[in-house]
Amino acid sequence: MSNSNIGAETVKMKLSATCPSHARADIRVGDHEIITDEPEARGGSNLGAAPVQTFMASLIGCTNVITNKCARELGVEINSMQIEMEVELDRRGMMLTEAVPVPFPAIKLNIDVKTNATDAQWNEVTDYLHKFCPIAVALRAGGTKITENWNLIRD
Repeated sequence: MSNSNIGAETVKMKLSATCPSHARADIRVGDHEIITDEPEARGGSNLGAAPVQTFMASLIGCTNVITNKCARELGVEINSMQIEMEVELDRRGMMLTEAVPVPFPAIKLNIDVKTNATDAQWNEVTDYLHKFCPIAVALRAGGTKITENWNLIRD
């Protein structure tokens, strides 16, 4: 792998984990611990979300953070945001039956935002979001179709 793209803004993120069972991982991230686990039906102890659930939750978190950063940068006010997500998951890979090139073929986000933005201003916010949300950028690069349904609620 070439480091030619790595610039001054590139940092390394370090995580560590202990894995007390085949299904559970206790992951240290900075000052935090994240537990991933499988439900009891799949041999886990259900002490945390499954890894794929945690991955999808990271898209919601990143969408929130980056949307708010973009809005602030563009002078747009966001008073609140609620996100609902529906994910298509091709489980063949997880079930070890067949390798799949795109495990998440489609993700739909329904996002309610209270804002004072005009439609033109909001389009600029979402254009920035699509460029800068690293989780969404990686998913799209991997072939996932992400559909965002924005419901702007004006105060």
